[in-house]
Amino acid sequence: MTLVQKHDDAVEPTLNAAVLRQIRADIVACRLAPNERLRVEALRARYGVGGSPLREALMRLEVEGLVTLEQNKGFRVSPVSLEQLHDLMRTRTEIESIALRWSMEKGGVEWEADLLAAFHRLSRQKKTERGAGNAINAAWLKEHRSFHSALVAACGSPKLMSIREGLFDQAERYASLSIISKLPSRNDIGEHEQIMRAALARQVARATQLLSAHFERTTERVAKSFAGKSLAAPARTIRLRTANGKDVK
Repeated sequence: MTLVQKHDDAVEPTLNAAVLRQIRADIVACRLAPNERLRVEALRARYGVGGSPLREALMRLEVEGLVTLEQNKGFRVSPVSLEQLHDLMRTRTEIESIALRWSMEKGGVEWEADLLAAFHRLSRQKKTERGAGNAINAAWLKEHRSFHSALVAACGSPKLMSIREGLFDQAERYASLSIISKLPSRNDIGEHEQIMRAALARQVARATQLLSAHFERTTERVAKSFAGKSLAAPARTIRLRTANGKDVK
């Protein structure tokens, strides 16, 4: 269980933690698309809960940066932009590299076993669901999160892990956009295996370099999914095109 999930389960009884996690998961997987209006009535029908827990969940997600609140207009899924992407991935690379380095310094046999198991589970999953176009496989998202969490699990800093969790959710949303876009396949299992092997061998410089390169490839792919736009575009909401040719609004 992640630090964010532990916090969700410990919050006041008026907040439905399961609904919070589901809305967060739907945003990260782009089932709720960037800049999409989040009408409470529609969400009540979708998640089968009352308005109060939904509003509390949306307020939490606003704090996390996944939702925006517009005066007199209500909630929206936070928009995406190239500038946000590059800022996010630069910051994530620095934080994850520190956490990975500390984890390699402190991790023991249990950490090694957990990392091997996490990679094994991830390697058995497909990114997209069979017969569902480019719909992202929820099991892959779960195991992908677990693998990256296992890499840094022994870092020993709850504060660093908390910062990392927020950055992961933000970055995973952009990664999801690259998955649902019409781009050539990527050998991400090979990338993950190389990072794991370097980490287990305590090769700090190599592991952090491979991790940085892994994130950079993701950044490049997401940038390509901003269809028909200059990669040097200023910070603003940009339309993306999914595999079926429809724009993500």
